[in-house]
Amino acid sequence: MAILIGLEGNQAVTWGIYSESVKPGKRIQGDDEYIFFESIVDTLRPSLKQGIKSVLIAATDEKGYQDFMNHIRKHQSWLLKGWSLNTATFERIPESAMNADQVRDLVKAHGFKEQLSEVAQGDIRQVMNILEKRLNDPEGIEMVLFTLKEVENAVYGNEKSPEYILVTELFRSQNRRRTDRLLQIAANKNVKTRIVKPGTPAGARIAQFGGLVCMLESKPQSSPRYP
Repeated sequence: MAILIGLEGNQAVTWGIYSESVKPGKRIQGDDEYIFFESIVDTLRPSLKQGIKSVLIAATDEKGYQDFMNHIRKHQSWLLKGWSLNTATFERIPESAMNADQVRDLVKAHGFKEQLSEVAQGDIRQVMNILEKRLNDPEGIEMVLFTLKEVENAVYGNEKSPEYILVTELFRSQNRRRTDRLLQIAANKNVKTRIVKPGTPAGARIAQFGGLVCMLESKPQSSPRYP
């Protein structure tokens, strides 16, 4: 899933983009630029906390997009360079997405799925980079779990704090009942989850560990405020 924001002047509309559907979100309007942009960020927070870090900005006016991104860099920089897995990927689409008809045309347009995939891959590359760093750190590897039982204990218990679960489609199909229950409860606890596709670098790497990897929460001593 990704978040799509239609941005036009002092108006914005958010949309949830799923593989087979589009879900309308909120419409935001404001004359004060600072308050307007902050309202957009506030609308994004619930999805970002659930691990949806791919954000497409549909804006025909590049200046409007740049003004928003400058606001992010100045006032909400945690979105771009937070600690560990707490970052998001933003990309502009030079189209309108202010109403349902425009969004339907947009998602059907040639190249949209490729662009959506590219943004999502930017997110998964960040996750995999963090994983590799932990695997190559004697302390970091202690914060990674590889077996279904270990991950279940972490998600269902209270002693450990899971942050991100990666599972291959093959592992899920082979352990569907337990895996689907695990991912659902993890999502309910705001643990980020991702089913990685075969034929991708991430899918191949996770398969090397049996098809399931869970990264436990690892905060620095002084971390930026998570919204």
